[in-house]
Amino acid sequence: MPDVIVIGAGHNGLTCACYLARAGLDVLVLEQSDTVGGCINTRDLPDGRGRLELGAYEHGGIRGSGVAADLELETRHGLRFHLRDEVTLGPADDGARIAFHNGLEETLELLRPVVGPSETDAYARFAAWATAGMKLVGSLDSGPPPSFGQLAAAAQATLGAEAAPFMQTLLGSASAVLRATFEDERLMAPMAHWAGHSQQSPLDPGTGGGGLMLAAFHGAPAARPAGGSRATVEALVRCLEAAGGRVVCDAAVSAVEVSGGRASAVIAGGERHVATRGVVSAIDARRLLGSGGLVAQEHVPDRLKRELRRVHSGLRNVSELKVDAVIDTLPQVEPAGFDRAFMLSANTITDIEQAFASVQLGELARRPPVMIAFPSTLESGWAPEGKAVAWISTFVPWRPADGAWDEAKLEAAADHAWSVAERALGARMGVVERRITGPVSWVARHGNANANPNHIEMSIDQLLGFRPTPSLSGYKTPIDGLFLTGAGTHPGGGITGVPGRNAAQVALASLGVGSRGARLARRARERSALVRDAWKATRELRSAS
Repeated sequence: MPDVIVIGAGHNGLTCACYLARAGLDVLVLEQSDTVGGCINTRDLPDGRGRLELGAYEHGGIRGSGVAADLELETRHGLRFHLRDEVTLGPADDGARIAFHNGLEETLELLRPVVGPSETDAYARFAAWATAGMKLVGSLDSGPPPSFGQLAAAAQATLGAEAAPFMQTLLGSASAVLRATFEDERLMAPMAHWAGHSQQSPLDPGTGGGGLMLAAFHGAPAARPAGGSRATVEALVRCLEAAGGRVVCDAAVSAVEVSGGRASAVIAGGERHVATRGVVSAIDARRLLGSGGLVAQEHVPDRLKRELRRVHSGLRNVSELKVDAVIDTLPQVEPAGFDRAFMLSANTITDIEQAFASVQLGELARRPPVMIAFPSTLESGWAPEGKAVAWISTFVPWRPADGAWDEAKLEAAADHAWSVAERALGARMGVVERRITGPVSWVARHGNANANPNHIEMSIDQLLGFRPTPSLSGYKTPIDGLFLTGAGTHPGGGITGVPGRNAAQVALASLGVGSRGARLARRARERSALVRDAWKATRELRSAS
């Protein structure tokens, strides 16, 4: 019998399982799908026709967070990254190319002939301020999150006079932050698109921090796994197995049993699996503890039931559509080398604001934001000789105004996204073979409400100490031995592994695994790093103001 059962083999569930297994626990991971990965889903086409990246693309987060190093994914378990300085490109419909390089100075040189010296200078100041601010925010990722009150108090203590404008930025909208800083709507568009990547309109309160993120990356190259995104989860599985853990696929969990106030067993695929120490759920809190969830309602406190009823996903009616294809030739992309970049094409900030408004009404946007990448530019093996592979993602309504999704609607939406991408790139892309992954297909893959890769919305009322609810924000539930991880916990979505690591640390402490001295020493190091980063951010914010 395993010590701990982890429900869900997305990258956070696997990350959590790896930390637990490496601490000496016997860990079993149960996954409903036929393959591990969740939103990570790389598929080979039959007969050598190519390879498609159906899910997540960029993986710099799991490298930058330190999780890959902690688990020795690169040094021991075969993970290898393609690192690139051509980080992001914002192709606009008028032919403008808003290019973001790893180096700030290189980015300024690329921007100056496109948006002019005044906007370029404004970006330089904005990048310095954004970098300093996001260092402070990033220092909060490890461990249970603070409440907004605690964050404000910490900002006041460390940032002094800069605390108020910084908090105003975080609580405000990305659109307000960007429009107060720049004039060129094409320059604002990729930064607004980055803020909207979490399926929140850049006009929404609480997206201001997202509006800083693209400008805050300078100094860290983009990272994508060699062999495709599945290489990350394959390395995590190897890490888990090396520590004695195992994964079972096609094992949909139907119930979590509670005995004597403690999570004791999991029912999956008609089998009962006893967990001698605990259970970790990498699926969202509502599916675990809400009405009709895996845990019987008599074990859920009334206060938590009320909190769970307030958890939301889909209030803005936003979902995602993926179009992946083998194409007859790679489009020519300028500047040179940026065909390797991850592209955020929203055209203008007004266009992306209007796109979210259209989607909320159940309509396809006239000019939707599209994310574009060409994985075949980084390595061979993705397409037959002379051809290429395109990766395109866009936002679509979860509930179309004219009725449920069907094959005809999916094809029409995919055609529209494809034509928008062609217009932005200024090139035709002849399709040899394509695959469409719509909202219903995503739910079948990972089960998340509204096909939301973040499990629940990344709205201001579901961040930090509110994620997923105030009572559950510390990765523990009121039921002994039952823990939460995944994108529905702090700090949220993205391929970082941070929710998995944080949940594992909480579970290990709760289960009394590992020495108390080692845990105290780790917490002391983390607090010391927080203070150091906060003071550094203070100096940088003041110099950037």
